[in-house]
Amino acid sequence: MTSPATLSQTFAPGTPGQARLIYWGLLLGLILPGVNFVAAGFAWHAQGRGDDLVRSHLANQISIFWRSVVYVLAGLVLTYFLFGVLLIMATIIWYILRVLKGLKALAAGLPPENPQSWLF
Repeated sequence: MTSPATLSQTFAPGTPGQARLIYWGLLLGLILPGVNFVAAGFAWHAQGRGDDLVRSHLANQISIFWRSVVYVLAGLVLTYFLFGVLLIMATIIWYILRVLKGLKALAAGLPPENPQSWLF
């Protein structure tokens, strides 16, 4: 059994455990409104901590969050022209794929692939 002290070290700011937890929080935010905002806040708070690997994942998480906000807002504006709903649905797929791609890279001990891209 894991002690509470060990758990707090596992999810401490700037650790791979915290980065993994934030990725899962971003995904959970698709089901529970607001959780992705909290997860992005944790990523922003821990931004300068940890080694290069963790910092790159934290930057990727913040990037995923803000780009999804931009895409959804554009989709909301464009719903007047009826294809905004398609943009919002595409954003949800993009969001899930980017988060899963980040989780996979983190599990492999690699930095996120192409974090500055607005695509996949």
